[in-house]
Amino acid sequence: MVFNNSAEIKWYRRRLFLWRIFSFLLAMSLLYIFFNNPKTNISSQPHIANYTISGLLVDADQILEDLEYLEFEDNVRAIIITVDSPGGTTVSAEEIFLKIRSISSNKPIVVVMKNIATSGAYLFSIGADRIFARENTITGSVGVLLQWARIDQGLEKLGIEMKEVKSGKLKAEPDLFGESDEEAMALTQKIVDETYTWFLNLVKERRKVEDNAISQISDGRIFTGRQALELNLIDEIGGNREAKFWLIENREINTDLEILIYDQNKSNNFIELSVAKVMDYFNINSSYGDRLKKNLSLINIDGLLSIWQHPS
Repeated sequence: MVFNNSAEIKWYRRRLFLWRIFSFLLAMSLLYIFFNNPKTNISSQPHIANYTISGLLVDADQILEDLEYLEFEDNVRAIIITVDSPGGTTVSAEEIFLKIRSISSNKPIVVVMKNIATSGAYLFSIGADRIFARENTITGSVGVLLQWARIDQGLEKLGIEMKEVKSGKLKAEPDLFGESDEEAMALTQKIVDETYTWFLNLVKERRKVEDNAISQISDGRIFTGRQALELNLIDEIGGNREAKFWLIENREINTDLEILIYDQNKSNNFIELSVAKVMDYFNINSSYGDRLKKNLSLINIDGLLSIWQHPS
């Protein structure tokens, strides 16, 4: 390359310097993403995997994918699922429950409840071989919820009038834009009752709850860990230490096995988001980039919910 004057040389050097910085930061970001990927964090030595399910359950796809990996990873000899969730959609909870039952047929899996494990989170927890909780963990809330907001009065104040043509009178019920009639409300209640009965029967089957305790859990109330233990909703007060001890004593897990943390790869830190922006700019199609963008999008919940909501 031939330069006509010193100004061009300085310009070229400055541009080269900036490109080197950009390349270095990009390389470091990609390395961080690679090593922060949960599947690359798994040890090559036998161990106990500790996987956390937290927050509101909306879409279980990533959780199911992670659990699928742990189920068939040879070096994972047992799984401890840490739960810190108020629940979410009933379908997501059902899917996770079924996956936990599938894992249980291949390797030991236990649940350790943290601050809260209610409703849908309790539902999938009962799929585990054993449930641990702290004395003051909030759990229970066995039940199903279907809510909708009437917005017709708000639209009326804005001078907006809704018109509709339906193929049947129960189409799009319950109605957001008006009062649902008795038939529509009865149909909605039937759906909620049917799902609730399924949930309650699952608890009876998995937890062997005594008949005299059914009345205490069937109204959807919450319990502390101490109360849940008395009702046989959980098995033991404790955390990871007690869970590991149980696995050693009852599932013949080697005492020397470490507990390794396996995180969901859903971080929104600056470096990862920057890389996602670069991927978008250069139109790079990446499943990782898609997942990052999905995490930034607004969450839209649709369907039956198994969730405990604080009354405040």
